[in-house]
Amino acid sequence: MTMLVPLIINAIYKPRKLYKQNKLKTIQNLKAEAELRLLACVHNPRQATGMINILEAYHTTKLSPLRVFALQLVELSGHTTSLLASHINKHNQQQSGGGAQALTKAQEDLETITNIFQTFAAINEHSNVETIAAASSYSTIHEDIYNVSQEKEANLIILPFHKQSNIEGILEISNTAFQEINRNVMRDAPCTVGIFVDRGLGSLFKVNLRVVMVFIGGPDDREALAVAWRMSKHQGVQLSVVRVLMFGEAAEVDVMSQVESHGLLSVVLDTEKQKELDDEYVSGFRLKAVSNEDSIQYSEKEVRCRDDIPEVLNQIDQVGYDLYILGQGAGRNCLILSELLKWTDCPELGVIGDIVASNNFGSSSSLLIIQQYGFGGMVFENSNNTTQQQPKEVVPSNTEDSESVFVKVE
Repeated sequence: MTMLVPLIINAIYKPRKLYKQNKLKTIQNLKAEAELRLLACVHNPRQATGMINILEAYHTTKLSPLRVFALQLVELSGHTTSLLASHINKHNQQQSGGGAQALTKAQEDLETITNIFQTFAAINEHSNVETIAAASSYSTIHEDIYNVSQEKEANLIILPFHKQSNIEGILEISNTAFQEINRNVMRDAPCTVGIFVDRGLGSLFKVNLRVVMVFIGGPDDREALAVAWRMSKHQGVQLSVVRVLMFGEAAEVDVMSQVESHGLLSVVLDTEKQKELDDEYVSGFRLKAVSNEDSIQYSEKEVRCRDDIPEVLNQIDQVGYDLYILGQGAGRNCLILSELLKWTDCPELGVIGDIVASNNFGSSSSLLIIQQYGFGGMVFENSNNTTQQQPKEVVPSNTEDSESVFVKVE
């Protein structure tokens, strides 16, 4: 028994294999020639149009295609899930009540969203798009996002920000429920997550973007750099990477927030390990990308105190970039950033993302905030007309707390 039991357990349980599979869920560990599988979540056609601009910025080839799963999120409550299934299967059937009108609007949006993404797929030879509608309660719809992501083996989930830009370029809240959905997804996402703050990226399908990636350090920033690196291979993208180096007061390590759970020595060692990983990844980027591509630039900025952060960001923003790609900030263990995070209006964007997205900052750039998979989810203290597409199949999900309906569209 002593000899047989270990052999049997090793044959059945494959932790190393599982670890390798999980590593593939990050963009940083995805091979350059591998297919990128992206889950784009939208609530309405306007958000779908904004998502297209992000998708178009990815360089696709026959060896490195892009597979997009466009997921429309529809809010349902009570018994309206059965109404949705009935409404989809019987287009001409007359239904009464406000619920039916809401469902009709949801179906119209789904058809519009489908047309938008299919037009994108038709123009981009090496891109494939599948459109799905997930109808569920907003309180549990993040579980549906998890399920679809795992089923489709997505590398990246992109969520729309809960604010949208008005005519004057000011971000206004469109629906506070969207923010809670984003936070729920970030808490325990099965892969890397991105939040897209859309301020407009120019004409559809005409990529000419100036992108900046602000690198401070940590796993989220390395993942954000990996996303920016992949975008930089598109001939219409000009990438600038600005590394912010911390000195003096700004370099102080935040040990108090984690010392009780991890211990002082563990926090210090982890901080040093993160710095080593940062230096290694940035060095590889400079050697492989900056040295070989004229469209990629690299620079460094020094920060010595808290007041230097907005000053450096103002200097960067004066260039007038179209898109910021930023890490959310987990794993930095930086004292001044941890303190600033407590005062942010939208902690899901991180300190730097919250500053740039603020209307007071005055930037007109869009943002893509990245949270890398594998380092624990976010903990939030405060929860402040073409031919009509016919549904292919309706698949109910198996959730105990609430009903969900998935609609796959051809």
